[in-house]
Amino acid sequence: MTDWREQLIVPRAPFIPSVVWVDDPTTDGFVAVSRNDDEPRWRALVEADEPIITQVDDGTTEPGTTGLQPSSSCSQPSLVAAMLSALEVREGHRVLEIGTGTGWNAAQLSERVGTGEHVVTVEVDPAVAGDARRALTGAGYSPWVVTGDGTNGYPPAAPYDRVICTASVRAIPRAWIDQTRPGGVIVAPWGTDYGDDALTRLEVHEDGSASGRCGINLAFMRIRHQRRDFLEPTADELNAADATRTTRGGRELFEMVTFARAAFTIGLRVPSCYLTVEDVDEDHRLIELHDVRSRSWARATLVRGKDPWTVHQLGPRRLWNEVDAAYAWWCDAGKPTPDRYGLTVTPDGRHDVWIDAPDDERRWSLTF
Repeated sequence: MTDWREQLIVPRAPFIPSVVWVDDPTTDGFVAVSRNDDEPRWRALVEADEPIITQVDDGTTEPGTTGLQPSSSCSQPSLVAAMLSALEVREGHRVLEIGTGTGWNAAQLSERVGTGEHVVTVEVDPAVAGDARRALTGAGYSPWVVTGDGTNGYPPAAPYDRVICTASVRAIPRAWIDQTRPGGVIVAPWGTDYGDDALTRLEVHEDGSASGRCGINLAFMRIRHQRRDFLEPTADELNAADATRTTRGGRELFEMVTFARAAFTIGLRVPSCYLTVEDVDEDHRLIELHDVRSRSWARATLVRGKDPWTVHQLGPRRLWNEVDAAYAWWCDAGKPTPDRYGLTVTPDGRHDVWIDAPDDERRWSLTF
């Protein structure tokens, strides 16, 4: 198998802005690292097999202050290689990329298809798109860089042989399928609100459907209008919350929040449920579930050596009960791993998931 470094023809450094952002443990936010002020640290970030945050808070936070939320990045190189491998881009293909970011991936695509004119890359943020255009031009590449909502695709250059999304999605937009020729391929980090996403590869069919398999674990930023959000109950709400005890032990709770175990399945069976896990210290962990639309919330408070643990729940949904039931289903189904799942998007946009084969009896339609 080819090493991922050999698959990435284009160097990364020319596409990384002079200011990037890193975790700040003091504030639990993000602070800027400038190439001008600390070139060795900037260079180490560029050369590492790690994602690089290139924008926070949709560009509203300036260097010298603390950012709260990453909003654009350059993806981890080994995952970039894995996605390009799944896409199977060949010379002469027409490719649509959703999420230009720094432009580095668009440059990789341009090398593979043989000409930048066969690559269209769509970026929702005008400032990010402008920086990518300049970086691509400076490096000698000429894909079409379009500023707009990538979920709409880009009809003027359709049909495409390949579509790749470099941001996470919970639903595959109909436009991507409509703009891909039959036999074409769509690759995207796809998943639910509950946890990380799976590298998902779909083939488009003559009848307007698309289907394929899920794969490795990916943790990408969500496209902007599908972002996940959380609730912070007030003290009064917490005091009024229903309190019970969980019967699950530590190993079971670990499986419930781990992608490779039950988490992917739980997300598929419990709609609109955003999972967050916070390790307060070595002895305390909070597992929280959020549904901002119904204003439902749950928290399991884990204290080392003090189980069974307390669960608080608020709102019309009992999210912990739903997640617990989904975990039980996963166990009864033989504990399927994420790579056993497949997805079919029907011509009318319905998302059906299945285990092992599309006609398996363990098949159901997702709700969003």
